[in-house]
Amino acid sequence: CASEDVRIALRGRDRLFTWRRSLVVDLATVRSAFIEDRGALEADIDHRAVGFGTHNGGKRPGRRRVGAMLGRGVPGRQFWAVSAGAPTVRLLVLESESGPFARVVLEAGADGESCVIAAVSAS
Repeated sequence: CASEDVRIALRGRDRLFTWRRSLVVDLATVRSAFIEDRGALEADIDHRAVGFGTHNGGKRPGRRRVGAMLGRGVPGRQFWAVSAGAPTVRLLVLESESGPFARVVLEAGADGESCVIAAVSAS
């Protein structure tokens, strides 16, 4: 739980379509971390920049999304790494002050979520 960053390792098609093997988010650059229902986040996805998944999250919800997305309400690119799921699935959201992505949206277990949120709150 004492990590200074969040590491997302990509495999297979995700690696190919996103043109990256991994993404590292330095927790020192994260201004907020919170849990949100997938449906609330996905409705604002307008376009896939690079990656795997459909554009237009409002019309095509619940699909696998991995890679850079553009959407309403977030100034800049978002990185999503989530498998297909219901709109009630809770996702971890990291909003960054700097770096390649303004927002990173992940699936995480309860232990991982609480560690990240605690680390961001402490800084």
